[in-house]
This record gives sequence, C-alpha cells and structure tokens, in this order.
Amino acid sequence: MELFYTTTSPFARKVRILLLESGIENQVRLVLTTVRDPDSDLLSVSPPGKVPVLRTDSGIVLSEANYICAFLDANYDEVQMLPSGNEGLDLLALEGLACGLLEGVVIWVRALRTPEHLRNPKAIALEEERVTRCLKAFDQMAASWVKNGVSFHLPHITLVCALGALSFRLPEIDWQENYPTLAEWWIQISQRESVKETIPFE
Repeated sequence: MELFYTTTSPFARKVRILLLESGIENQVRLVLTTVRDPDSDLLSVSPPGKVPVLRTDSGIVLSEANYICAFLDANYDEVQMLPSGNEGLDLLALEGLACGLLEGVVIWVRALRTPEHLRNPKAIALEEERVTRCLKAFDQMAASWVKNGVSFHLPHITLVCALGALSFRLPEIDWQENYPTLAEWWIQISQRESVKETIPFE
C-alpha cells in the first residue's frame, strides 16, 4: 500500500499516527507529495488532489482521512480504532467533537490566508468561536485524562492533529495559556513516538 501525504496536513497526520500506533507502518509506503500544484504526482492518482490518499495493493484509491482510517480498522486486526459497546459509543461522540475542532481550525486558517481586503470578518469570527467552544469543552474533559490517564484512540489522535495544526498555523493564538488543563494533557501525549514522528513542518 501507498500513503500519499504532506508534512503539514493534519488529516494526513491522523492516518500516519494511526499507522504508527497500530504497528503496521511498515506495511505502507509513504509517498511525500505536493498539493495545490498542477504538476503534482498526486493528481494522476486522485483527481481531487487532496491528502491523505491511500492506494491499496489491489489498486483501490481511498481519499479522506476518516474513510482511510475506517478501511484500516476493517482490514487489520492490529488497528483498534474504536472499542465496541458503550465505550465505543462514547469515543464516537468524542470523535465528532474532535473532528469539529479540526475542521474549525482548518477553515479558520484558510480564511485568514485570504488577502485582507477580501476577508469575511463574520465568517472568521464564527470559526474562531467554534474553535473556542471546542477548546473549552476539551479543557474540562482533560482534567480526568490528566488525573486518571486515558487510552489513545481515534478521537485523541484527531485532537492531537487539531491542536498541532492550531499551534503550527496560528502560533499567535496561545491556546495553551488559555486552556492549561488541556495543555497539560497535550504535554503528556506529545511524548508518544507517533506524535513526535509526525510533527508538522514546512
């Protein structure tokens, strides 16, 4: 299998962390690519030109991080994406919140990349408010994670990618200062090898 990725994509990072945490990273060849590039080798594989993209051994091309994670979960016993029963349902709810945070961060960043005279201040404010609400919710949850420890499942991976993208793309937003309990969990979880190996960089 081949995984097309960039070093800055939080969505590609999500899949890479899942591979590392599951111990199947050696079964996937990583292909560093480019996006928003008419000459990208990715375009001949996946017309949308977005990462991550997984090309299976049978030639099937999967895009979108959540679909790729679901495929890996269904086809590899090592991948334990979400437990069954009530714990799995709770984590599924948490995954929805983490995806909302990640989406908010990405849209916020893209909106701020627009030339200032073309920006939509209302849209930017809405995404900032969404991110703030999610960070407040996770800051409250993190108290028990720091105290009791927490398993590292898909929603925690998504949260890592969201926080990493926020720190990488909007360093002026000092979320660790404003949400110290979440920041404490972030410091702990950042020691995992899968997190350290996938830190975004240009």
